[in-house]
Amino acid sequence: MTFSELLTGELLHPVGGYMAPQATAASDVVTDALSAGADTVFVACVTAIYDGHDMALTAYQRGCRHFVAERLLPLPSDAALLLTPDTREVLGELASRVQGYPARSLTVVGITGTHGKTATALLAAALLTGSGRKVALLTTDGTDIGDSFSPAGEIAPDAADLARFFRRAVAAGAEIAIVELSAYMLAHGATKGTPFTVVLCTDLAPRHIGKGEHADIAAYRAAKARLLEADAPVAILPVGLADFTPRGRVLRYGVGEIDADFRVAEQGTHTVGSVEATSAVFYDGDAAYPIETPLFGVPYLHNLTAALALATILGEQPARLAGLTPAVRAAGRLDCICPAGGRRVCFDAAYEAEDLVTVLTTLRGVTKGKLSVLLGSVGGRAYARRAPLGAAALAGADFVYFTEDDRNGESARQIALDMVGENADSARYLVMTDRAAAIAAAVLDLRRGDTLLILGKPREETQLVHGKKQFFSDRRAVLDAIRDF
Repeated sequence: MTFSELLTGELLHPVGGYMAPQATAASDVVTDALSAGADTVFVACVTAIYDGHDMALTAYQRGCRHFVAERLLPLPSDAALLLTPDTREVLGELASRVQGYPARSLTVVGITGTHGKTATALLAAALLTGSGRKVALLTTDGTDIGDSFSPAGEIAPDAADLARFFRRAVAAGAEIAIVELSAYMLAHGATKGTPFTVVLCTDLAPRHIGKGEHADIAAYRAAKARLLEADAPVAILPVGLADFTPRGRVLRYGVGEIDADFRVAEQGTHTVGSVEATSAVFYDGDAAYPIETPLFGVPYLHNLTAALALATILGEQPARLAGLTPAVRAAGRLDCICPAGGRRVCFDAAYEAEDLVTVLTTLRGVTKGKLSVLLGSVGGRAYARRAPLGAAALAGADFVYFTEDDRNGESARQIALDMVGENADSARYLVMTDRAAAIAAAVLDLRRGDTLLILGKPREETQLVHGKKQFFSDRRAVLDAIRDF
């Protein structure tokens, strides 16, 4: 497709005094000036972090000559400049067009909500993959396409990123694309140009409200409605959520909810060897299917119920899905390994106090001995999260190891002290800035019946130090320490 073919439409208005879009090949639409080049269109979008209009000259210096913006840009006359009232409104169409509308070749699922989006997406992908379906997945962790996992960047994906994700998914032979969508992504138009087949909501709670986020719960709800009240033929919602009026067919799910179209009824937990499992029944209407799952706790069974409902809607037989549940877990979401000698080590990506409270409450219910947690906090930002996160850890666990986690250029010890805050009970925590040493100490301290929760980035094996990513694997550190049991 040429630039002149791509840059057409009633919302695009060429500016006089600049060159016309050229009849040369366009390969991509970008919003990051550092990704711009001679074969790209740069679309200047305003985000919560930066104003793309201020980066236009950088894109020009990198060879880009085709620009879409909301206001005039200080560009030489050998550039093509088109104005539009809202660049986010046209970004999705332009990005989809230049990629050849790849989403049209996929069954696209959009998952949103306040809690459990990533876990539900991972569980659904695992069920569908286990059933032989080819699935591409985009979550806050990153992208899973085929056997390749790419960690997420620091900036939330936009409509152009989604179009590139769909193109890669099609090229890899995927038939289903599952996309996790935050309220931020929805509010900033990330779904423009994406045809969803099924949309799913995990829940709706007052979160991410305040300065730099959503003005109030109404704005937060409106962002979610951009997905849930759009044109998808099917919406899967939890029982009791009446905040949205989808246009398509609505199916309900829940844990122990009698009136749900899909539900899971927990029957109890038991031990298989050294692994604790949950026995339950999955109901598709009146049809019942016994299941076993390594997941435990209502929040995680809620995610599994949503994933089972989604896989069923996409054509999988519930009986087959029930046979897959013993091996299905959400990597990095209360992901437990190495329960040697009655000990349990779990990994989770909780990074806010509210998430940590949920995880620790769930683990407390299955821990017979001591419950410990090991965590740090990112350097250079998220200062306000540190004290609440530390307070949640100290309130919910018996012992806390404070260590480094993507400290970047900050002092790991100072970050840890920020998390400790004014807590005076020094007998209940330890500051160990060396993460490997902290994990080793925590693992070796485990006794029968104890649980250790390690917080961080379970699916990304790096630590950010002075602007550079260095290899570090929490799992490998645990396995190294276990050798000394």
